[in-house]
Amino acid sequence: MYSILQMPGGIPVATVAIDGGLNAGLLAAQILGTFNSAIHEQVSTYRQSLHDQIITKDQKLIKLGAITYLSEMQKEE
Repeated sequence: MYSILQMPGGIPVATVAIDGGLNAGLLAAQILGTFNSAIHEQVSTYRQSLHDQIITKDQKLIKLGAITYLSEMQKEE
């Protein structure tokens, strides 16, 4: 981590969390997608699906309230 903080100007560094393999893969796909429209479309579709999941969960949270929502989440695990 220290080396990331010490990189000189003009040397961009893209970082992800430790054990962040999924995000590392998505970052790589996003970079490749700037040159490949098929990869770009797949990344966009994946991100839209994440957005849709969050909207659905948010609507359920608003409808049920926090306590009931969390209770149901624990039952699903």
